[in-house]
Amino acid sequence: MQNKSREDFYLKAFNVIGPIAGITLVFLILFGVYLQRQPRYLPINAAFHSNNQAVKLEVAQQPQDYYHGLKFRRSLPENTGMLFVLKEKEIIKLWMKDTYISLDMVFLSNGVIKNIIEAVPPCKTKICPKYDSIYPVDRIIELPAGSSKSLKLYLNQKIKFTY
Repeated sequence: MQNKSREDFYLKAFNVIGPIAGITLVFLILFGVYLQRQPRYLPINAAFHSNNQAVKLEVAQQPQDYYHGLKFRRSLPENTGMLFVLKEKEIIKLWMKDTYISLDMVFLSNGVIKNIIEAVPPCKTKICPKYDSIYPVDRIIELPAGSSKSLKLYLNQKIKFTY
């Protein structure tokens, strides 16, 4: 008889705890997804000058920083951007998945601009176009759309970064 009451106790406990645990698990998963879709801000650790303007740059040096980049940002102030520092030179293809603002992409090799792609629009579809560096590069700068013109950036221009 005592085993029956113990079984009833455990059954009642599982009937209460089970739904609470399930709801908690769903909440934690949804909260994790929410956190993944938030913009990340890196320290401003670099700058450069062009056309008498100083540009402050967040610096991405790790793969997780490259991946997240400027995703989920709703705005990017003028004369700010992100510098991607690659471990070695390579031909890069970038896309705008989950990026909500138009950007200028500036591809550099040894501090020299090799390619500029202006006003790249946000991607609003599941399959996003890729934007190619064309040449092997070791640095990429992403800036608010129109910045490359206002800064008067041009191909083969030497950019000197301060860190």
